[in-house]
Amino acid sequence: MSFDLSSFFTSGHRPKDELCIGIESERFCVTADQAVVQYSDSNGIAEIVEQLRVISGWKAKYEKGNVMSLHAADGRAITLEPGGQIEFGTTPQIKLVDLESEINHYREMLEQVIASTGHQFLCVGVHPSAEPEQIERLPKSRYDILEPHLQQADELGIHMMKTTAGVQINFDHSDAEDAMLKLRTVFALSPVIQAMFANSPKHGFKSWRGHVWTRTDNARCGIVESLVAPNSTLQDYIEYMLDVPMLFIDRDGVSIDMRGKSFRDYYASGDATADDWSLHLSTPFPEVRFRPQIELRCADAVSDEKSVALAALVKTVFYDPSNLQDAYELTADWTYAQRMATLHNAHKDGLDGLTPNGKPLRDYAERLLGIASSKATADQLRFLQPLL
Repeated sequence: MSFDLSSFFTSGHRPKDELCIGIESERFCVTADQAVVQYSDSNGIAEIVEQLRVISGWKAKYEKGNVMSLHAADGRAITLEPGGQIEFGTTPQIKLVDLESEINHYREMLEQVIASTGHQFLCVGVHPSAEPEQIERLPKSRYDILEPHLQQADELGIHMMKTTAGVQINFDHSDAEDAMLKLRTVFALSPVIQAMFANSPKHGFKSWRGHVWTRTDNARCGIVESLVAPNSTLQDYIEYMLDVPMLFIDRDGVSIDMRGKSFRDYYASGDATADDWSLHLSTPFPEVRFRPQIELRCADAVSDEKSVALAALVKTVFYDPSNLQDAYELTADWTYAQRMATLHNAHKDGLDGLTPNGKPLRDYAERLLGIASSKATADQLRFLQPLL
């Protein structure tokens, strides 16, 4: 079946006066003494999602009788990560106050669960007490394929699956050139953003979560050299994705193992579908990717207030053309090797991590916040305040 590989990305274009922002924030559910809450426990993750279904009235999705997610009619969603991390996704919003409102409503739902179970929901980047082998994996068929792959790909992939949590910001682009400038800029700023949102102290790292991603699967994680390069294009992104090794496709709700195959060859065979391409595009985990909106992925799970502050940072920087260019120029002279070394420094030392010129990442964070604040409205400054 022939289809246009670029149509997935162009479908994400929005008019410049309709650019929106969305937030996906993950939490760990733990007992009052911060022990693991397993998926199948009494008062466990599955029962909590069912309780949230009753509270919210949202529609549940199941796989082989196991609840996997909840979906509101307006697009809000509660989903589960492999280790039972609970993720809330907002709808795309133009106004930050509307994101805040959706998150507050979600938090009110969680308060009802807390009252009935005594559990806690922690906005941190690493599980406070458990190692991967102590956490039950979500009974989802695609993880039957992903888990053994990650066990072979690198040393910390299972830690990523079960013991880390992040916050993602989804934001818009108006055309292919705008999309790639924004993607390049997130890659370029990823060490700075990671340092600003490091919230997973473990084993001597300020962001253990960030470090874990560098030991998960180098074929699909990190800063992509061809895409952070000046003048990279949407075709470069397509070429990158054609060479990312496949994991699986879905047929009638069942995940089919495609490990060891190239999407480039699969597409050339004529057997690939647009849905296969869309699913494949969800299987790399770099610091930023297209979904088809831009998904910023270089932040640990943080408080709701800081999550909205990150959304405000994105809105004030990436939706103003001169601010966006100024932000890109902050690290434009770094080489790829320097970017990777500085990303490691961000994971290790957070804002105290050193940059190529010997200055701490804190200096770059302050300059980035200066750009964000320079034209911000009073309302936007209110949301940026947790970072200032």
